Formats: sequence, C-alpha cells, structure tokens
Amino acid sequence: MLTATIAGYTVATFLTAFSQGVVDFAILQFVARVFLGAERVLASIVVVETLPQDRRGRVLGLLSSMLALGQAGAGLGFFVVVATGASWRWLYLVGILPLVLVARARRDLPETLGARPTASRSPVRRKWVAGASALGFLFALLPTSLTVFASTLVLEEWGWDLTAINPGYFVVWALAASGFFVAGRFMDAWGRRPTAAVFFFGAAVAALFAFRAATDLPRAMGLGAVIFFLTGAAPVMSAYTTEPFPERVRGRVGALVRVADIGGSAAAPGLTGLLAGPLGGIGPALSTVAVSYAVGAVTVWALLPERGGWSRARRSPTPASPCRPGAGIQWCRRLEPGRAGTSQLTAWGNRRGRARSRVGLGCGP
Repeated sequence: MLTATIAGYTVATFLTAFSQGVVDFAILQFVARVFLGAERVLASIVVVETLPQDRRGRVLGLLSSMLALGQAGAGLGFFVVVATGASWRWLYLVGILPLVLVARARRDLPETLGARPTASRSPVRRKWVAGASALGFLFALLPTSLTVFASTLVLEEWGWDLTAINPGYFVVWALAASGFFVAGRFMDAWGRRPTAAVFFFGAAVAALFAFRAATDLPRAMGLGAVIFFLTGAAPVMSAYTTEPFPERVRGRVGALVRVADIGGSAAAPGLTGLLAGPLGGIGPALSTVAVSYAVGAVTVWALLPERGGWSRARRSPTPASPCRPGAGIQWCRRLEPGRAGTSQLTAWGNRRGRARSRVGLGCGP
C-alpha cells in the first residue's frame, strides 16, 4: 500500500504539469493530496511495525522532519521559478522523481505485521480512538492558522520589512526546527505522554508569549520557541496515530485521525478570523487559538496511554538461531500472561548475554 500511494501521488503530481484548465488542475491536485495523506499515515505505520519500541521515537522524528524538508524544498523551487521566469509547470514535472523510490521500496521494505495471519486480534479501545481523533483535530488548528495569517501578522501587524530582518533571527528559526529530533529522543527516553505534555503545553505558552509581545526581539525569540514546540509535537502525533492500536486496525484509525486533522485545518482560518476582531488583531487571535495545544496535552493524559501494548518490538523476518545467553542480539517470542497462544517479539540478550526483558521468554520462529 505504501508503494502504491507513493506511485499514485507521484503520477498525479506529474500529470498536473500538463493540465489545461482550472478543473483538471483541481482534480489532479485533489487526487495527489488524497494519496499524500494516505502516504503519511502508512509511513508511520511502517515505522511502528518494523522497528523496536526504543528506536521508534527517533525515527518518527526523522520522518516528520522529512515532511517539513519537502515543504521547504517546494518553497525554494517556487522562488527559483519566479527568479528565472520559468513556467510553473516545472514545479510539477519534477514530481516524477520520487517514482524511482517505488522500486527500491518494494525491494527493501519488509511486509508489516498487519498483513500477517499472526497479527494481534486485541480489541480496539474506543477511548483511545476518540483521544487520537481529538488530538488530530487540535494538532491542526495552530499550525494552519499560523500558515494562513503569517504574512498578515508579520507585514501588517508587526510592520517587519523582510529585507531588513536581522539574519540572526533566521538562524534561530532554523535551529528551532530541531524540535523534530529532540522530541523523538525524548519519546524514547521519557515516554510518549511526558513528551506530549512538554511539547503541546510548551507550544501554547510560547505562542502566548510570541504573539502578544510588543517588541521585535521577544517576538522573534518567541516565534523560534513556537517553531521548536510545534515541530516536536509532530512525531508525538504520529506515535499516537499508530502505536496504541492493534495492527489490523491501524490503517482505519490513521484514516479517521487524518479526517479529524483535515477538519481542524478547515476550521482554523475561520476561527482565527472570527477571534481577530473582538481580540484586537491576528496576534491575540493566534495566542488564543494556541490554547488548543494545552487542551491537547490534557487530552493525551486523559484519553491516551503511554504507548500501545501491541507489537512492542520488531518481528524478525526470518527465524533466528536458537535463543541462548551469549549468542548476541536475537529475536524471540514473549508469551503474554493470560493470553494463551499469543506471542509477540522481544529482544533477547545483548553482547554480555543478558536478557533485556523481565518477563518469561520462549524461543521459537
């Protein structure tokens, strides 16, 4: 499915370059966006189902950063097209390049747990589905509002001249994008819920400071803090879209959360515009919309678990040699108490021959 969505998005983007009017342009871009949304969900599922839990956070952070890098690359491509006077169609013609990834993905990516007969049959907790959907809606509000009203805020309300901005501010904002990787590390070290609390609540506080500041320096530093905490919230959102749920329903839950995310994105501009009048401007309105991230932190603690109980470590694609202390890192079955016949993988041993798990292990394919 992941390779199919990559191919679908790539082909639809490439064909957009040959559109002859508004109607076919809109249809092709709609199809491309559908495939792109599915691709994002499936990529997170692949990470969760093929990596051990103590590495997922870092990889989810890297995955989220690639989305931001792609958006930055698209912006750079737009400036190149404008500066050279080239046709806008070149922006979509280069979209064919990711198609070369499809062949490699089909060769190198293992099949995930959801397509195997041994996938978990555990029940789906509605509380977790509701929590993940609510978090998806709240997650979309502030970034969408900030994207839509950024030019109005910076050029009109703050009165900044983009050609005269202190270059040091750009350095601060670029460094702030490290939130992707910091949050990924924290998820692996602290856990999902503490990291979610820090980054979601931190985004709300940073926005309150940045968008209500009266001078340039606090605004620039506050905006850097907003970028840091928003980018850090992205891998947390990816984790809660996938990890808590059994493999067999992750795709459906991911689609549901994606719909909630789209709903938040659709509501955000109208909500911000509605608040701007009574509150006295876009800045105060954005700081109020940012309260959604504080609500998101509460949602995680009230409705979502620390992490999912399913597929806690990578399933080895091939049986390892017989498990025995001193044989290096191998993959074995963990028999869960009270669930006869259910097995999941866990790491057994390390170079010193010690078991990493405190529960009983049973060797087997």
